[in-house]
This record gives sequence, structure tokens and C-alpha cells, in this order.
Amino acid sequence: MMIDILKSLGLTIGAFFANPILYIGLFVIFLIAHRRVQKERVAFHTRVTDKIADFVIPFLPALLIGLLISAATLGIGIVITMEVVFVMIAASIVMVLTTSVRWMSPSYIIGLTLLAVAFAPVFTEVSMLQNIAAFLSGFPLHYIAVILALLVIGEGLLIYRNGDVYTSPGVERSKRGKWVGFQEAKRLWIVPVFFFVPTGIIPGFEYWPVFSLGETSFQPILFPVLVGFGQRVRSALPKEPIKMMGMRVAGLGVFLGILAAASYWYPFVAVLAASLAIILREVLWMLAKARDEAGPSFYGSRDKGCVILGVIPNSPATKMKLQVGETIVKVNGQTVHDENSFYEALQLNAAAFCKLDVLDHSGEVRFTQGALYDGEHHQLGVLLVKQDYQLQDSVV
Repeated sequence: MMIDILKSLGLTIGAFFANPILYIGLFVIFLIAHRRVQKERVAFHTRVTDKIADFVIPFLPALLIGLLISAATLGIGIVITMEVVFVMIAASIVMVLTTSVRWMSPSYIIGLTLLAVAFAPVFTEVSMLQNIAAFLSGFPLHYIAVILALLVIGEGLLIYRNGDVYTSPGVERSKRGKWVGFQEAKRLWIVPVFFFVPTGIIPGFEYWPVFSLGETSFQPILFPVLVGFGQRVRSALPKEPIKMMGMRVAGLGVFLGILAAASYWYPFVAVLAASLAIILREVLWMLAKARDEAGPSFYGSRDKGCVILGVIPNSPATKMKLQVGETIVKVNGQTVHDENSFYEALQLNAAAFCKLDVLDHSGEVRFTQGALYDGEHHQLGVLLVKQDYQLQDSVV
């Protein structure tokens, strides 16, 4: 019995690793990490976190959300066919080809899948698509609508809990021609989700769970769902707007869940749900972008102090508990207002030790001090926005 269960579990997991979407997703994560490091090195002559962070940071949250969604899909008894699986793979590839990580979202991928299945009868006359269109015709749309709602809720939870972890700093020209900073969250979660498929698609064993519906039996498979997210924040600390986006996306998922329930009795509502998922997800992004651009730059130069744009992990700045968005007002007793004055103030202490007056997020001044790297007294480990510079080394 135990051997049969382990064999079936191995085959189910094997199907997960045989899915091309898994490797496409891993390649996309590699590209995200590579481009992030490149941009950081161009702007600051250093990277903030290693490339491996882009793989590690989303791993556990994706696994946990996958378990929650799988519990729902298995509990409800969501059934899909391999033809639907192929459409999901095709929709994922289409979104990946856009090269925009925010479009690699369940709102778009599953939304397109649902629309493709809904309009499959239109393509029964096309010779190349005749067979798959025939299999898709008549598939219960409310199943895909439920999957769409669950995954969009999961996307919202991922953004809320994990979207603002280790955002990447950057610089750009403002409308007035001055250099301003921003924080960018760009992440791809690969969420493993269980679905039921008809038995016989993959080998099964006597004791492996089987779900029966009428005369048909089903067994679970593990599918890698891509959940992409991208948001740039210029006018605030990244935590608040990104968490707000997560709450709104989760709310969209709840709304889609209501439509999915209604689609059980009125199938056309599933098409409406897919359309609204695509449209409203784009609207949420546009509203967040417009709101951010309407506010003043949070990371621009100030009359007094230097705003911290980034903190390098395991640096003296980390040990001194400096945080992104705080303002360094004084260094070794000297008032600073830009990177040049900051660097000059660091040179005052020949003992490679510095004292800082820092204005925290609450607007209160706190004092901190610590030793710098031996032989590199200028390397505190904070990234600043220069007032006007050619992109060069700006880590101090």
C-alpha cells in the first residue's frame, strides 16, 4: 500500500517537473535577477542582493499559497482535462512572450484560458484546431472560473505578504531633469497547484486517491502556475502601496469568486468573469501607477540630509539598522545634504568609525554608530541619489 502511494505521488510530482512551464518560469526568474543586478551595477556600481535571492525569496510563499489553493481545488473537486491543461500552457507562454512580468498573472493567463475554452466551438471548422476545439467544446466553464478566482486571491496574498520584500532601488530623471530614486518590485512566483484530471492520463495505483463523477474517475496532477508581479514606487516607501495593491487584487479575486459561483447556473457569467479579470487587473495597475506619479518624489534630493535609497545586506549600514527611506542628517557631527558632503564627513574619522544622526520614518531623530570595513572606511553600505551625476559608483 505505502509503496503504491509513493509511486503514484512520484508520478504526480514527476508530471510537475515534466511541465515546460516550470522551466520557462525558472528562466524568467533568472532574467529578472540578471537584469536587476545589471541595472543596480550601472546605477550604483554594486548590486544590492545576489541573483539567488530572486529564486529564494518567492519560493516558500509560493509553496504555502500553492498548498492552500490545492486544498481548495481538491476539496471542491475541480476537474480539468489535458486539453485545458494545454491551453493553460499556451496562455502562459503567450504572456511570457510579452516580456512583461506583471502580465504573467493568473488574471491574464487563466482569463485567456477561460475565453479560449468558451469560444472553442468557433474554431471547430479550422482543420488545425478542429480536434482540440471539439474536446474543449462543452467543458464546464465554472470550473475554470473557480480556478481563476482562487488563483487571483492567491496572487493578492502573495503580493501583500511577499511583494515588498527586498525591492530593488533605481534612479531616473524627473520631469524637471533632476535625478530621483525609486523602488521597484519585480517578482515571479511559481505556484504548485493540484488539479483533478481523468484517470489514465498518468499511471495510477490502487491506493492513490481517485475522485469519481458519474461513470468517470479522476486523479490529481500538480501544475506550476506562474504568478508575476511588477510595481514601481517613487512617492512613498514601497511597503504601503504594494500591500494596498495586494489587498485590491485579493478583493478582485473574491469578486471573481462570486461570479464563478453564479456561472454554475449561468455559464455566460464565466466569460464575463474572465473579461473583467483581465480588464480590472489592468485598471488596478494603472490606478497605482497614476497615484504614484501624482505624488512628490520621496527619494529626491532635500535641503537637509540624504535619503537612503538602498541598504546593502550584511554591510555596516545593516548592523547600524539603517532603513530605506530614512534620512541621514549628520555624519560625525557634520551636517550633510548630498553624497559629496556625506563622503567628506566620513573622512573626518580616521579610526574607521562613524556616528550618524538619522531622521526615521516617524520624523524623529535617532543616533547610531558603528565601525566601517577595515581599509574601506568610505564603504558604509547605503545607496544615495546624487544631485546630478553620470551613473557611476554611488554607494557610500
